[in-house]
Amino acid sequence: MTGRGKPVVVASFGAGPHAVAAEMLQAAGCDVRVIPASAGEWTAALIAEFAPVADAWIGTFPRLTLPRAVLEHAPRTRVIASSIIGTETIDVAAATDLGIVVAHGAVAENYDGMAEAGVMLIAALLKNLPGKVAALAEGRWKPIPAGRMVDGAVIGMIGLGRIGQGIARRLAGWNCRIVATDPYVDPLLAARLDVEMLPLDQLLAQADVVLPLVTLSAETRNIIDRAAIARMKRGAVLINMGRGGCVDETALLEALDSGHLSGAAIDTWDIEPTPLDNPLRRHPRVIATGHAVGHSEELYRRLPVVAAENVLLGLAGKKPLHVRNPEVLGAWHERMAALD
Repeated sequence: MTGRGKPVVVASFGAGPHAVAAEMLQAAGCDVRVIPASAGEWTAALIAEFAPVADAWIGTFPRLTLPRAVLEHAPRTRVIASSIIGTETIDVAAATDLGIVVAHGAVAENYDGMAEAGVMLIAALLKNLPGKVAALAEGRWKPIPAGRMVDGAVIGMIGLGRIGQGIARRLAGWNCRIVATDPYVDPLLAARLDVEMLPLDQLLAQADVVLPLVTLSAETRNIIDRAAIARMKRGAVLINMGRGGCVDETALLEALDSGHLSGAAIDTWDIEPTPLDNPLRRHPRVIATGHAVGHSEELYRRLPVVAAENVLLGLAGKKPLHVRNPEVLGAWHERMAALD
């Protein structure tokens, strides 16, 4: 950047270690302006205060999403950096249309941590860990719910991205049959991972464990609905640690109560935080966590650093470390040249 003084970075953070990113940006000479936590919606005054001066945006945008209506009033914006891997709160399509690169926290500590958590939850549910913990808490010793072996189980993944690939690698040697459905995956990659590709209906019918590992879109919203659950094997388990809106929680509750599904693990919820009266939070057959099951100290140290680095690279006209919309890069370089 030339001739403008300090670049302005607009920050919008929820909970987490994000202050580190702000400190790094300030140390690099940026003017970090934080959207007030009390702001509940974009008003004309709020847009006028932040959008026209924003050379970059950083954050999770937990309450105020970053929509087209705001980005269209941000002619100086060079880069938007999500400090987490998710970008659902950012209008990526609008950013792409406007020639703005969107970076995110696709660090190894993120997807490797989720893959570790996926294997943990597969074993915990098949071994019926919730039932065994409840039995002791209730004063019972034996008999206890026996659970099943992971050995020989069919693990079905809807989506074979980095998390799914990590799960497949970690299950190598466990003598599982791993199946997946993903129209975008390279068949050679699946073969190297010893993953059998199946249509969704066949996966649901055959899997002992089903993991939806897709991004949330109009196509994937409620991909696990009442009809999909009905096609699953009786006694199968469901793990949702991808995106909450991919699973119909009402249908899942019905299947757990009826015994059609023997258990579930839920880390991502349709509404977050999920309401306190959501019966799935304390259901005896559910391992329930709050969108943090794969998180680690290592991840929390890494995410804010990468977010700040992505912003600084974008401000300098250099490709960020992790780009959500790589198709924009040509138009983005043209935008950068015009801004300079």
